Amino acid sequence: MVIQRKQSLYLLIVAILMGIFAFMPTLMDANGKVILGGFGQGIDLIPFMLNCLVSLLAFITIFKFKNLKLQKPLTVVGVLLVVASLATICLIALFVKNCDIMDSITYYNVLPVIAIIFLLLAHKGISHDQKLLSGSSRIR
Repeated sequence: MVIQRKQSLYLLIVAILMGIFAFMPTLMDANGKVILGGFGQGIDLIPFMLNCLVSLLAFITIFKFKNLKLQKPLTVVGVLLVVASLATICLIALFVKNCDIMDSITYYNVLPVIAIIFLLLAHKGISHDQKLLSGSSRIR
């Protein structure tokens, strides 16, 4: 018996948030012109691919509900990929595009932070389910 409740919903939210973030503008100049974000070409493709990968990984993790030992590391990998995506965006903005990050951030940049929170909540829920299952196995 595997208990899956909130963490499946959390992982679905992560998949949706990162899917949306992959196609939204990440950095804009003062005139409203998109500097980085959406499905771009060249160097803009790296954050796009990372965001799509996180979205796909979160969606796959939902269907691994029978294997809690695999679900936990997948959520940790998801957090690391989101952090890598944000770091890549910052590095591209600083060194390639030569823009001031604080002046060009869009409000879509809060989506990966929310995704990290939901990934951590899913990880906590999976850990809780593992404890519940190990406790029920001891009773038998």
